Amino acid sequence: MTQSHDALGDALTQNIPAMLSAMEAMEIAQQAYHPSRPETVVEFLADYRADLAKASNDLMPLAFPSHVQTFEHHLKACLKYANFTAENFAEAVADNMSFMRATRTLSKARDALFPLATLLNPIHQFFLEPSLRTSRTIPEHWLSEAAESPLTHIENAYSTRGGASIYLPHEFDQQVPKPLVIALHGGGGHGRDQLWDWLREARSRGFVLIAPTSSGDTWDLYNPEQELPQILALIEHVKSLTAIDPEHILLAGMSDGATLSLQLGLLADNHFTHLAPFSGTLDPNLVSTGHILKAAKKPIYLVHGTADWMFPADVGDMTAHLLSEHHADLCYRAVPGLGHAFARTELPNLLTWFTPKLTLETQ
Repeated sequence: MTQSHDALGDALTQNIPAMLSAMEAMEIAQQAYHPSRPETVVEFLADYRADLAKASNDLMPLAFPSHVQTFEHHLKACLKYANFTAENFAEAVADNMSFMRATRTLSKARDALFPLATLLNPIHQFFLEPSLRTSRTIPEHWLSEAAESPLTHIENAYSTRGGASIYLPHEFDQQVPKPLVIALHGGGGHGRDQLWDWLREARSRGFVLIAPTSSGDTWDLYNPEQELPQILALIEHVKSLTAIDPEHILLAGMSDGATLSLQLGLLADNHFTHLAPFSGTLDPNLVSTGHILKAAKKPIYLVHGTADWMFPADVGDMTAHLLSEHHADLCYRAVPGLGHAFARTELPNLLTWFTPKLTLETQ
């Protein structure tokens, strides 16, 4: 290896771990952010932001050999969006909308990085749950990702709406039925953002993930049945690619997506076996029309933050109360201190609740 290649290798070895640590810290900041105390998140990220800036200063100017230009493109794109995310979090002290921008730019950073997951072990481990980050090498059953990406985006660029992103764990036997999770984004969100809130768990545990994008800025909560055909078509598409366990189809959602998950889960029969609404509301029409009675046969994992600023904690408590009146299998998690953010820390318990088959052996 030439001296310049040695310098490049040293720079990658020294700076990629810092970049990944900063990105993981920003994921934590997403859940910890609250508009009444944005400076707390800024202070938490200060050292990580400095490390990320150093990594960028060290790596961005470097010339990569021609045979690894694709690697260079993805790595530098990830660094660019990671730095945008750090800046957006810092600006959230004066502008709450910067938090929303941070969510999008962090999504784009992970999007750019994922194609490198089977090229470097630290990046591979970043896209796994922590308890699986023990091997010094990339296990062979994940190496197939390099030849055939497990991610498919169907008309789902960040600039478009009405499409979907799909994760298909092809390292598993396609003839063996797999659990399916459909994850619905919140108002103003995008399926390609919601994808990354679940991807690490899907990759670690081997379930199929569908992340649709609404046609409008959010889901049609006044006519929820209009959203059903797209989701059912996506399920049928996935069934044409791999075997799906019909007894384990989870409809989950965040905020407006949570509201829609309850609407569709209690309005429609035999499509979704389990529901997992995060930080949403219960449509009053479900009560007045009697559709809430269907909750008696639909396991529900309800999550709400005690510090939610969009839908206060009382909304979560009332939803739990109304569901409990007709339901014998409700798991309600009121997460202490959580604002209006996706409670990713709930996913290990949620997925084990959904089906013991998704319990990690190390748990």
